[in-house]
Parts: sequence; structure tokens; C-alpha cells
Amino acid sequence: MFTLAIPAWGLGLLETPHEELDESCCIKRCQNGDKDAFEPLVRQNAGKIQRLVWGMLGERREDTDDVVQEIFLKAYLALPKFRGDARFSTWVYRIAVNHCRDYLKRGGPPPLEFDEEQIADDPPPEDKEGQDKLREMQERRASDKLQKLLSRLPEKHRRILVMRELEGMSYDEMAEVLRIRPGTVRSRLNRARKALRKAAEDDKKEGREGQEDS
Repeated sequence: MFTLAIPAWGLGLLETPHEELDESCCIKRCQNGDKDAFEPLVRQNAGKIQRLVWGMLGERREDTDDVVQEIFLKAYLALPKFRGDARFSTWVYRIAVNHCRDYLKRGGPPPLEFDEEQIADDPPPEDKEGQDKLREMQERRASDKLQKLLSRLPEKHRRILVMRELEGMSYDEMAEVLRIRPGTVRSRLNRARKALRKAAEDDKKEGREGQEDS
């Protein structure tokens, strides 16, 4: 059984390498049966695909690695049909968006575990090693907090927020992936941002109410 070896880039903690890549050459070699030629394409796009999946899956983010594997396997199998009408990165990103949507439809998310004590302030350590560990812990908490808020949003809002806020994609790039007009992208993004702000406000309100009840 064919298995892709996808590097674990750590959801943005490690960026995908920026070496020069002749995409058209790699794609042609893949289409001619050279499986090894697909690895550079994976390496070039793994980071952004993993961050997209992480953001779109919401409360099912523990499945991120498996879903990323499925996406690149699906892309590999579909590569003979790739005609170069769009950039490879756009093409595989579109596959990822559609695959995540289908994945979420296959079953409901498990309950989200969130400990309010995890976001309590910590006294800053004096040594550099302790400061580095604290910074890593704070980044992880911020990531968990963002994921909690994203999990409260509909999939369509999560998708467009990840593309713009986490990936930094332009309106034109997002329009190309989603196959809609840039103006529609802008209006959808505005609605998603409003929904995220409301989720943050609701979360703060629930936190205050929880403190009052305790």
C-alpha cells in the first residue's frame, strides 16, 4: 500500500522550507510514475495545508495529522488529472478545503476539553530556560484559546478566517481557491470576523459568570 511520508511541521512552529522548486518538473515526473518526485511538492505545501486543517477541524483538531495525510494522498492520486490551469498550491489547497468539509460531515465533534485554570497568569521565571518554557506554554495556551473560539464558529467562518488571518492569503488567492469573487470573499470575511468577536465576548462573559458562581 502506498504511503506518503509527510513531515511534521508543527502547525506553524516550523515553517515549510523555501528552497527553489521546479513544480512543473516534479508534477511531470509524478505523472510519469515517479513517486519520489511528489515529496518536494509535499514539503513545499505541508505547512500551510496543516494550518488550514488545524483551523477548519475545530474541536476535531486531534485528527489533523491523519487528515493531512489523506489530503496529500488524494492529491497524489488525482495528479494525473492536473492540467496546470491553476497553481499547484492553489489546486491542493482547494482539495484540502473540500476534504475538510467532507470530513466534518462524516460525524460530530467530540466534546472540547478546556481547563480555565490553564490560562491563569504565571510568575515569570528568572532563568532563560524557564522563560523559554513559559513562552512556549503561553503560545500553546493562546493556540488553545484560538481553537476554542474557532470551534464555536460555523465551518464556513473557520475556513475563511484561517485563510486570511493564519495564512495571510490575499482576497484574489482566496477567491481562486473558493471559486468566488473577491468582493464576496471580503463580505464573508467581515461576517466571520464579527462572529469571532462575538464568540470572544461570549467566552469572556461565561468566564465572569463562572467566577461569580464559584
